[in-house]
Amino acid sequence: MKNKAIKIGIIASVLPHLFCCVLPIVLSLIGLFAPEFAHISFIPEWIEPWLFVFSALMLGLSWVLVLQDCPCAECDEEKNHKIQKIFLSVITTLFVVSVLLHVFAHAQ
Repeated sequence: MKNKAIKIGIIASVLPHLFCCVLPIVLSLIGLFAPEFAHISFIPEWIEPWLFVFSALMLGLSWVLVLQDCPCAECDEEKNHKIQKIFLSVITTLFVVSVLLHVFAHAQ
């Protein structure tokens, strides 16, 4: 049972990452390198805002999990998941930039 729980935990941690980080980056790269393909509506426009909402919720949940007190044995008062906070800060910045670019692009 423990092995199954670990597998489910891995899947549960990868799925939000796909929506939060991978999907927006893939769509951005498609827009940069193949702009004519980017205008084909393979994702309906009504889903776009909901992807940002879902990504924001997953990002907020990630911040809550990283900022809470960690009970793991590897943590100490100095370390306290500093690397995860740095990565999450970069991801948050990229998310804000992607939302601003989306709003700016659709305001025209």
